[in-house]
Amino acid sequence: MTRKFLHFILHSRLEDVLAAAFSICLLILFSTTRLFHSFTMGPLDFAFILLPMGLLCIKALLGLLAAGSEAGENPDTMNYLAGFFRPLVKIVRDWFPFFLLCACYYALYTNLVLRVNPHTADALLAKIDAAILGNQPSFLLEPLIRPWLTDFLNAIYFSHVLFFPGAAFYFYLKAEGKAFRRLMMGFLTIMLLGITSYILVPAVGPESFFASQYTLDLQGHALVKSVDYIFRTGHVAFDCFPSLHVGIPLLLSFYVRDYRRKAFVPVLIYVALMCFATIYLRYHYLIDVIAAFAYAPAAYGLNDLLLRHWPGERAAEAAVPLEKPPARNFGL
Repeated sequence: MTRKFLHFILHSRLEDVLAAAFSICLLILFSTTRLFHSFTMGPLDFAFILLPMGLLCIKALLGLLAAGSEAGENPDTMNYLAGFFRPLVKIVRDWFPFFLLCACYYALYTNLVLRVNPHTADALLAKIDAAILGNQPSFLLEPLIRPWLTDFLNAIYFSHVLFFPGAAFYFYLKAEGKAFRRLMMGFLTIMLLGITSYILVPAVGPESFFASQYTLDLQGHALVKSVDYIFRTGHVAFDCFPSLHVGIPLLLSFYVRDYRRKAFVPVLIYVALMCFATIYLRYHYLIDVIAAFAYAPAAYGLNDLLLRHWPGERAAEAAVPLEKPPARNFGL
């Protein structure tokens, strides 16, 4: 039984295994430590902490539905149902790791990070910034504050929500399976690295840490009130080091270079604007942005290493030869 289970795990999709394993580890951490006894459950906790398990159950149910359709007593009816649900099952299967890891990330919304590691690292991160520039970057940028610039950079910062899924959706619609899976695996890898880092190095960011020391408010026009509401109600409070707002677009730029070279320069411009936005808007320290330039290539390389050596991937390549992955070159 154990051997069959291990065989099943090793020959499952790598992204499914990583996403499921990480979410289950978070749930075990929550339920078997003092976190469970000191935690007051509320609607957001059920929505964000238990959501990964709910997604796992939905995926399992859809899998059983598809399996049952092949072994039904009434072939005509079951074949019709199988044909009807098969596209939905495939879409959920392909996108499942993305949704699951998003759910795991927003589980941090309920301050699970501080319940694991109550010691914030803002003083250390600020000290590193001061050593690099002689002052805090957000202080140095105060003379540049303009309402229109604040609105523009807020739009850049929150476009992050659509940037990666939009690119993945593009490759998905183009039926470029290799590119889509590499994007998904890269996203999973950098998210796992980022969430682990947030637990080990929790920080609230310059806006909160230096709140009483700023001489100017970030004033904007149309976007300020709505962005402020989103930030206050839906922001994960201790997700500074590294900046995944920079890391994920930077990681995506590597895949764009591999598959869509003409879009590489525009994506790099977007990454540069995101770097500036994270510091100008006081969400991140400079060292958070610098760290993203280490995490993104690390995720890129680790992602392809795992795909090359995972047993399930080797078996799939032996059955259906895939194109050789592009040469790895992390230089920008």
